[in-house]
Amino acid sequence: MRISIKQNIKTINKKHNLTDNNINTELIRKAIHCGIPFAIWSLPATQTVEKAFCKPNNLIKTYATKNIDKHKGFVFAPFQICKHLPIYIIPFGDNIENINFNGEHSGDSHLGKKEQFTSNIDYSKNEHINQVNDFLSVFNKTNIKKAVLSRNKWLSKYNLNQMPNLFNALNKSYPNAFVYQVYIPNAGYWVGATPEILFSSNNGSATTVSLAGTQPFKPINKIVWNHKEQIEQELVTEHIRNVLAEFNITDADETGPDTAKAGQLVHIKTQIDFSKEKIYNRIGQFIEKLHPTPAVCGLPVKESLELILETEGYDREYYTGYLGTFNHNGKTDLFVNLRCLQAFYNGVVLYAGGGITVESNPEKEWEETKMKIQTLEQILERL
Repeated sequence: MRISIKQNIKTINKKHNLTDNNINTELIRKAIHCGIPFAIWSLPATQTVEKAFCKPNNLIKTYATKNIDKHKGFVFAPFQICKHLPIYIIPFGDNIENINFNGEHSGDSHLGKKEQFTSNIDYSKNEHINQVNDFLSVFNKTNIKKAVLSRNKWLSKYNLNQMPNLFNALNKSYPNAFVYQVYIPNAGYWVGATPEILFSSNNGSATTVSLAGTQPFKPINKIVWNHKEQIEQELVTEHIRNVLAEFNITDADETGPDTAKAGQLVHIKTQIDFSKEKIYNRIGQFIEKLHPTPAVCGLPVKESLELILETEGYDREYYTGYLGTFNHNGKTDLFVNLRCLQAFYNGVVLYAGGGITVESNPEKEWEETKMKIQTLEQILERL
């Protein structure tokens, strides 16, 4: 059977105004069916929906972070680059009406592989608490100051057909987050609303953010951060300062730490602004040193990463990676991939994690992951 979506997309464009914030579900369904990569997103404080579709043959794949400087597009990067997890870039410039897919297409097998997840999905409370205790035991024997332990949760009552509606709901509910849905063959279909900037730049200025510590938002109570949460966040800031020093950036201006609201959660945030002069044309190298920050990995980075890979028991894939626009109309906006899920034909996987330090309480660490997972789960329940 030969499939061509060019005429179908023209028909959709006539029937539906694709400049509207509510992106057409049928367009997304056809793109996924035909293996057409796309990214649909809304920057914080805008709620204006932007999109990029590209021909499958134009999708860029690289295993070197420094290579992103060569391109203009939507970047989708994993937690750890490896053979099956490259950085993908959906280039800007492909006109959706000119995208054409001819030939047989059996769909993306990456969207229906529940069987490969069943042994890893839905970690119990006891298992997560045991892993926190394992981290604490290692801390006592090593120089690791912090490591981020994550888990995932499988929900079979939802599937990828509901994801366009989830995107629209997230865009309304979390106006200060980077809200997105991304589909890339072999990487899957991801949807999220992340509060954390990894790197942004406009003209000659650049910004990164240290974000850590989590509490539920309670409008009638004053937010008080305990010592563990303050140290956890300071370790992220320390890592960023070290990276800036490595690139001889001496003009950084720190704002915070302050309390920042993200949906029904609050975090400790320090914003760091600096000149882009020292990293001009080598932003990829800078990001390679910056990511993964202790907000998603730990400190020291190498040792904490080894502990995470040995303990978590599942592949994060693109969770805690980064994503966003690179050199889009002269601006770059990259975010850490948090508060996200991966969608399949037969279910969805939600992800969440928390920073573990020597002061961590295992029960409270479990509760923190529950709060973070509920960010998306509560929205799903209302669809």
